[in-house]
Amino acid sequence: MKQAIQEGVILDVLAHYTPVESYYKLAKTVEDDPEFDANKAQKKLRRFVEGHEHAIRLKAEIMVGHFHEQVLA
Repeated sequence: MKQAIQEGVILDVLAHYTPVESYYKLAKTVEDDPEFDANKAQKKLRRFVEGHEHAIRLKAEIMVGHFHEQVLA
């Protein structure tokens, strides 16, 4: 599997894996932090997600598919 991942044949499903326990510890730490600004964090997260290449590609595929099926048809 390691060789296949290195050669790009398959994706590493654990590359961005976060255990549930670690996630909840992080969430609890953030909630208790008086300097944590939820609105600012949401804006940064949205900017990252919406600017991610994969998300942009999926949105473009949906738009092109809709155009071909609904507008051109």
